[in-house]
Amino acid sequence: MSAVVNYAIAIAAAILIAAAASLVYVLYYHAQTPTSTAPPLTTSKPTPSSTTQTTTTTPAASTTPPPQTKVLSAALYVATPDVAACAGLGNQYIYYFNITVQRARLEDPVSIYVFKARAGNATYNLTSASYLPLNKEYFEPYNFSVSQQLGVLHIYLEFYSQKPLDISSVVYRNNEYRIERVSYVACVKSVELRGVVNKTLPGPGRLNLIPADRTYVIKVDLPPGRYVVSAPPDVVVPSVVDGGGLAAIPIGFLNKPLAYNKLNITLTKAQ
Repeated sequence: MSAVVNYAIAIAAAILIAAAASLVYVLYYHAQTPTSTAPPLTTSKPTPSSTTQTTTTTPAASTTPPPQTKVLSAALYVATPDVAACAGLGNQYIYYFNITVQRARLEDPVSIYVFKARAGNATYNLTSASYLPLNKEYFEPYNFSVSQQLGVLHIYLEFYSQKPLDISSVVYRNNEYRIERVSYVACVKSVELRGVVNKTLPGPGRLNLIPADRTYVIKVDLPPGRYVVSAPPDVVVPSVVDGGGLAAIPIGFLNKPLAYNKLNITLTKAQ
């Protein structure tokens, strides 16, 4: 009986020893294993996004108008029927226009078809200058190649009439431009020198025409000395000229329609 009791006590002691050993192992294991500490939770405060507002500025529409072709000036030359007949151009009024144009764009025409002359309430179509330019001096013909260019251009046009017209302006593309200067044309077929010399000289140009705003020069060989120059009232010449060689005598005209078959110029020795 005692043997059974001793055996039961031995088994119980073995169980206790094993449980104690297990407890010691568990405690030892936890003591050796480092405790993992969770990192603190950091709450990031959201940073408000910086939104850059880009303002697109639309440039204001330009108020500067595009360059326009315009007439800068207009000059008119008038040959009356007497003057035209003297030059062999028929018994008519010839109106010659020198129109200066500032052409800004090629699409703006400057041909003969876009210009008109105004006289009172009427307008008249102009044509290319061809009669007075036959003089070969002082008057330029219409040049088609100029109408293909840009910049400051000179357009030469004419108009013919059997009656006088009071032309006051030119019309270009519905715009009216006043004529700044009106000059008459004179005709001088020959110059007759009298006095200390007797000589006949030809008139100006091929048709003997000269506008009143121009002068032409005759040259004559004079003996030494000073000479008084005399001419008709409507002719402008120097009062005296010096001789002793080839003397140049400029001749001009008042702004009148003048025609001379022979223009007499007298040279006398000054006292």
